Amino acid sequence: MRLASLARHGSVALLRWVVIALVALMTVDVLWGVFSRFVLGSQAPYTDEAARFLLVWTSFLGGALAFEAKAHLGVDFLVAKFDPSARKAGAVVVQLLILAFALLVLVGGGWRMAMAQMGNNLATLPWLPRGVQYLAVPIGGAFVALFALETLADILRTPAEKLGAMTQSEG
Repeated sequence: MRLASLARHGSVALLRWVVIALVALMTVDVLWGVFSRFVLGSQAPYTDEAARFLLVWTSFLGGALAFEAKAHLGVDFLVAKFDPSARKAGAVVVQLLILAFALLVLVGGGWRMAMAQMGNNLATLPWLPRGVQYLAVPIGGAFVALFALETLADILRTPAEKLGAMTQSEG
């Protein structure tokens, strides 16, 4: 179990650093686009497309990190009124729905979308297949699925009376 915990914490830390690097690159790209347009008189042609590419990756990986930190939107006002065993059952159903969505839509659908676009290149970054941009969807979805499985296991291990908040805003 210790090895699994180390692997989880290491992968979350790596994911955080990747998102930090993506945001930093996006910031530099946007600043260069503004500088080249207003100071040099002609915007570098790749800056808009590079910013979109980086935003897609930042959104899906950052969303997975927010889910892991339980910082996602949660509206549990009504669920909080249920008795503990009903709350636990509801929490299990929610995690199963999240897991199904992550696997079927994000991982499965995202993979098909990315592979369908591998033959097309980005217009201003012709060396980069458009499908690489869309790989953010299944990769982010895989992280969400792993975090949902972990949360589900925690819910099942915890007695209903001791089950805490499912999001930071509740706790």
